[in-house]
Amino acid sequence: MRSNRASLVASLVIGAALLVLAVTTASGIVAILHANHRVSETRAVVTPYLTLQRAVAGEAAAEAGYRRAPSVAARARLESAVAAVSDAVEDVRAEADREDKATLAYLEQLNERYVAEVRDTLDVPEAERTEDRVAGPALDAMQDLLDAAITGHRLEGKAAVDHQEVVIDRLTVVLPTAFLLAFVVLGWTWGSMLLDHRRLRVEAARHHERALTDALTRLPNREALRIAVDLALERPRTRAALLYLDLDRFKPVNDTFGHHAGDLVLQEVARRLQSTLRAGELAARLGGDEFAVFLPRGLEAPAVAQRVLSAIEEPFLVEGHEVRIGTSIGIARFPEDGGDHDALLRVADVAMYEAKRAGRGRVAETAAV
Repeated sequence: MRSNRASLVASLVIGAALLVLAVTTASGIVAILHANHRVSETRAVVTPYLTLQRAVAGEAAAEAGYRRAPSVAARARLESAVAAVSDAVEDVRAEADREDKATLAYLEQLNERYVAEVRDTLDVPEAERTEDRVAGPALDAMQDLLDAAITGHRLEGKAAVDHQEVVIDRLTVVLPTAFLLAFVVLGWTWGSMLLDHRRLRVEAARHHERALTDALTRLPNREALRIAVDLALERPRTRAALLYLDLDRFKPVNDTFGHHAGDLVLQEVARRLQSTLRAGELAARLGGDEFAVFLPRGLEAPAVAQRVLSAIEEPFLVEGHEVRIGTSIGIARFPEDGGDHDALLRVADVAMYEAKRAGRGRVAETAAV
């Protein structure tokens, strides 16, 4: 009688354990498959977006090449680059959701405006041109739009993986007990889940790093700067400073040598900033030709700003030509000029424009705004 009762209890315990195992494993597999699907969707749409981003850059490079050396071949390359953008848009649209299609529609409008303005001015004699860079705002808007779309999809993929990690954490609590009663069933499943988990964590870390890193210069981007500054300002007795840099005479580099040369200059600026700063100090690219430097030791801001000025004023070698640019720097101090990243950046921006008005290549501070 007791044996039968014990067998019944054992059967019930084993059945319950197997049921828990089945339900828990099934929910974990569903979560992993969902995360895999989201990451695959992210990769499927980000890849053509990156191709479109390169096509837009190629369009700008072809325009710059034609302006430097007009010819039938250069004009053909420009028209080919324009067609490549249209083809790349269609490739993205094939993988796009409703929000992406709205983004693509706006990008097509910007590109049509850019191409129309370029074609209207291609054959205008240089002496009659009123502006070297015909459609800079439209081109910049397209590049910003693509950067935002790519970053958004990467962050969505990371969010899916983060949710999957929460499920994995729960499984590590529930599964060991059932594992003792169902080793054969669980062994293959759990091993597969761990492999998927490791792969997804690596991919999530890469997406996270890309979301906080400027793709061109490999410096922290605006969002990474915001996080670092706000964390640092939470420490007691902090007296920090934020420097806002805007390059001087950078536009002629793009107009004369093309955007590829401009990108090389921006990369060299990033290297010089990093070599100028000391441990604990952070350089970031805000976008375009604007950079920022965060100093946890704010009293050293004027000296650091002068070192940065000297570093940027050294000549750059661009396609065999020596090019000189400079920078104007605005300084904002914590806590005098603001209590968070946004306030300090706003004050430093105003100070930077005061430095430009004073003659460029200068450092300025201003009262909080």
